[in-house]
Amino acid sequence: MMSAISDFAANVSANFSTVSAALDNIAADEKNLAKQITDLQAQLSAAGTLSAADQAALDSVATAAAAMAAKTQGIADAVPDLPAPPPAAG
Repeated sequence: MMSAISDFAANVSANFSTVSAALDNIAADEKNLAKQITDLQAQLSAAGTLSAADQAALDSVATAAAAMAAKTQGIADAVPDLPAPPPAAG
């Protein structure tokens, strides 16, 4: 019985690690996207006046990026932090 519990706990722990890594990747991608948008806006602003359509397109992308950031933060906030795993039986 103890082996089944230990095996289950190890499996769940491995799955949590996989999910955590995937969420870290999503968060990093979102942060990188937000930086690229900010950098692009700065470059375009330095180049001169944008047309109303171009500015609307940039604003739309920036709004979408902010929504994704809020969504990923919401996911992170909704998932409770895991307690430290118990020490391995030895």
